[in-house]
Amino acid sequence: MRVKVLTVKQPWASLIVHGIKDIENRSWRTNFRGRILIHASGSHGRKFSVDLTDAQTKAAFATIAKETMFGNMPFGSIIGSVEIVDCVQNHPSIWADNGVYHWVLANPILFEKPIENVKGKLGLWNYDWEEVVCL
Repeated sequence: MRVKVLTVKQPWASLIVHGIKDIENRSWRTNFRGRILIHASGSHGRKFSVDLTDAQTKAAFATIAKETMFGNMPFGSIIGSVEIVDCVQNHPSIWADNGVYHWVLANPILFEKPIENVKGKLGLWNYDWEEVVCL
């Protein structure tokens, strides 16, 4: 089965599949609606930096801290799925950046076991997946 995938940098990918981040900010609009897999991009040295507002910090801190303290922040893996339910501008979410398209996300699923060693791609891309149980 071919499934659409979106590669997202950490910690954003984890925040999406944990149901914390409900918007994905992109410079381009998508007409796709439905469930996609979330791929946490590989990172050189497995480091990342974030610049969060106070509201975002309050919403995300526990998840980011837990995953990084215990070395569970996944990279180069498909870590879950989410539904794209809309694509708008000027969404009121604390995660919506100005001047870009806001992909509205809902119904996240965090996989118990990530699909590891997957190389990401730009844009929405296809992944051939035999296990459809988690979708």
